[in-house]
Amino acid sequence: MSKKILIFDYLKGHDFTSNLRELTHCASFGEMAALFDVPKTTFSTWNTHNRTSHELVVRTHLRTGIPVHQLILPADFPLETLHHSFTSSQSAGHDAIAETSNDYKAQQQTTTVTAASDTVVTLSSYSLSNGKLLSTGTIPYAKRIFQSWNLNAASTIEVETHEGRFLIDKSQNDAVSGDYLIDMDGRLSINPIQRLPNKLAVMFGHTRLEVNDNEIKVIGRVAVSLKKQ
Repeated sequence: MSKKILIFDYLKGHDFTSNLRELTHCASFGEMAALFDVPKTTFSTWNTHNRTSHELVVRTHLRTGIPVHQLILPADFPLETLHHSFTSSQSAGHDAIAETSNDYKAQQQTTTVTAASDTVVTLSSYSLSNGKLLSTGTIPYAKRIFQSWNLNAASTIEVETHEGRFLIDKSQNDAVSGDYLIDMDGRLSINPIQRLPNKLAVMFGHTRLEVNDNEIKVIGRVAVSLKKQ
């Protein structure tokens, strides 16, 4: 006999709406109401009655590629209890999250920008872990906010670390001064860089290292930092 497909303890009410607002980078429920084209009072009702909108979860996943489990399950939910396709296998070289039995993949460091509507900009999103970029699908940003940052969606990616989320402008790959996503000896990291005569000063924690231009590869400059509280 096959195993039972048991119900999950889904996010509900305020936990659900707050998680959805964070994942879609909306500053308020009013902005989220405009993004999803639903009344603002709908979110208040879900909060009051401790509800979850499975339709909104499905719609957001299909339009943006954000994995379903990130939308509807707690952040600390153990992925090991889900289907094995949800956990990446480094030995097999899977850098993308598998959302279902069909591989949920994206080319590493490739930006695919598909606007779900006139109000949304969708960026490729990555997790920076152990010096590697692992694709986590795509993430939507409200176009109004994105345009205020004066960025080009075609050359911008989102990178998440334990410190927060960073928008990387890949068109700025000649380091002058600021924080940059760099590749040094095949390992990626985000570091402050200051250009000096004929070399670069790179900060690794409290250590300053002076290197030549050809010793590192600058992938892009940190244009926006969304630090975790």
